[in-house]
Amino acid sequence: MRVLITGAAGFFGRALVRAFALGGEHVVAADILPPDEFVPRSDTPSDRLEYVVLDVADPAAWSTEVTGEVDAIVHAAALTPSIQEAKEDPSKLVNVNLIGTLNAFEFARKQNMGKFLFISSAGVYNQFDEETLTEADADGGFSLYGSAKLAAEIMLFRYADMFGFDAGAIRPTSMYGPAEEFRDTRPFVTQAKQLADAALDGVPVRVIGADDRCDWVFVDDVAEGAHRFFSGGMNSRAFAFSSGDPIPFQDVLDAAVASFGVVVDPSADMLVDATPDRATTISCDKARAELGWNPMGIEEGMRRYAELGG
Repeated sequence: MRVLITGAAGFFGRALVRAFALGGEHVVAADILPPDEFVPRSDTPSDRLEYVVLDVADPAAWSTEVTGEVDAIVHAAALTPSIQEAKEDPSKLVNVNLIGTLNAFEFARKQNMGKFLFISSAGVYNQFDEETLTEADADGGFSLYGSAKLAAEIMLFRYADMFGFDAGAIRPTSMYGPAEEFRDTRPFVTQAKQLADAALDGVPVRVIGADDRCDWVFVDDVAEGAHRFFSGGMNSRAFAFSSGDPIPFQDVLDAAVASFGVVVDPSADMLVDATPDRATTISCDKARAELGWNPMGIEEGMRRYAELGG
């Protein structure tokens, strides 16, 4: 199957390209970067991969002259600005994350696609109250980003019902793992990446917010789970891909010390800020039960991260 993966040059995009190619699909990787700047993960099968330049927000770019004939779409392209950046230019976020997704739906409709997997986000939930949430509790969260993601999910399932393609959405929590980097579309990196880089550069760190919690999930677990979901009947379902266990950052730090050799020094110049406290448990029971998905814990995930390189 020829699968178009948008946002393919991003952190999660490259994990998806790898997982789908290893899973036997022929991947048409699409992103706004020029071809010489697209760097797939090192173990991605090159014989099942091609790259095209595609700006998802440009309706004219959605053409088989660009993509070739494709059978399915995995739509991971997104703009993930800071809250301040979203306030300064909310239309830019909406144009990429919602209108860009509408462009993808229209392409799927016109090309009679068989499948469409939308990469949503745990941003559709409010993650700051100490409670347990399931898929049915998504309300758009606290940000315009989360609201746009949830709106896109609603549109996806309506399109799937109207035009008869198999659709699904996944909502990953905070992913960590190899190939994460700063991009204009995602102008930050996770604290896990900061720790890995500090260790690889031989720079000690000091940490604040060690008791603050977050739901961490290894990026390849999510990508491989996405391919498993895609390969079956998605049937207009949405799944939270989480660990189901928000852990204090101290646990992440301990795992990074054990796996990467991170040096912690309270007087170090490099600060890793783990705030705020995301206390909400986002249940992954549905993915466990219906997909047989079992994410690894932070200790194993950090070991894998170190083995694969930062």
